[in-house]
Amino acid sequence: MTAQITAEGLPVRPVVDGEPVAESTPEEEKRRRRKKALLLLLLGLLAMLATIATWYLIFRQPITPLPLPGIPTSEMPSYTTSVYGAAAPTGVAVSPSGDRIYVVQSEGDRIGLVLDAGGNKVGTMAPPESTGTEHVPVYVAIDPLTNEVYVTDRPTGAIYIYDRDGVYQRTFTLAQPRPGWQPLGLAFDSKGDLYVTDLSGPFQKILVIDRAATVVRTLGETSKLSFPNGVAVDGAGNVYVSDSNNGRLLAFAADGTVTAQIGRGAGQGNLGLPRGIAVSGDRVFVADTSAHGVFVYRTLAEGARRLDFLGFIGGQGVADGLFEYPMSVAPDARGRVYVADTANNRVQVWSY
Repeated sequence: MTAQITAEGLPVRPVVDGEPVAESTPEEEKRRRRKKALLLLLLGLLAMLATIATWYLIFRQPITPLPLPGIPTSEMPSYTTSVYGAAAPTGVAVSPSGDRIYVVQSEGDRIGLVLDAGGNKVGTMAPPESTGTEHVPVYVAIDPLTNEVYVTDRPTGAIYIYDRDGVYQRTFTLAQPRPGWQPLGLAFDSKGDLYVTDLSGPFQKILVIDRAATVVRTLGETSKLSFPNGVAVDGAGNVYVSDSNNGRLLAFAADGTVTAQIGRGAGQGNLGLPRGIAVSGDRVFVADTSAHGVFVYRTLAEGARRLDFLGFIGGQGVADGLFEYPMSVAPDARGRVYVADTANNRVQVWSY
């Protein structure tokens, strides 16, 4: 580009290859500035998305977890889909966001499965090597403080701990060992204390274990429990236990007293053979193998002495929405409920 000067000494428009270059009008300058601003905005958005993606890949957690949607009291979840590929699943647990589903199998190779939100296998949970000992995993729970996954193994009387991706970390050890203890059902409260149903001894019970692996109290030793399976804790500290062989759901206060119960029977809301249970928000979910479905109750309000029955989902069968001896139930924080449909070799997903 060269500049030209007129005889009067005034500059003229630049010339490129012998042709004068048109001068920009004010409107063209405005459009050029708008394009630059838009480009900068797009670059800023791309940088923000890259930051979010990097955060997720490093920490594998949603930056802001979504709360459980408001659920009308009269509403029950509806069948959504099923995840196949598990051999007689007995235990299921799910991360709050629903991006990881953990399933333990009581048949086949009996190796736990780690699934993504779409039900695709992304990992496995193999027990540690042991000589001459059979492994039968039963129930599974997620530590809310570390995201580690705890699995009970009946023949070995052990609890195995895995990382979020299913890699074995260690075997849980009590600070003061209890030789011969038989852990079965397990759950965590919001503080990270571990609740375990223990089938050993003359009186079956629930152990409450703090972060130092110390048993800080026991529940149910005077309640004549028979094969307690599921255990769960609500936000107010009420502890719910499925007393399976007695066909009962018991609610314990923090001091160990029984504050409410549901019994066995043919009436509305009565149980048959309750197994795994879970709490989410103001709801208690109970998987019942003989009823072939899930009972739903309202959690205890302060001072209440009864569990209000809200509804039942399921029924016996192999079609979508029907069950064959379900063993476990796990809600996530987005209104989805996962049920280990044991004899149908699948995990069903229900949604509010």
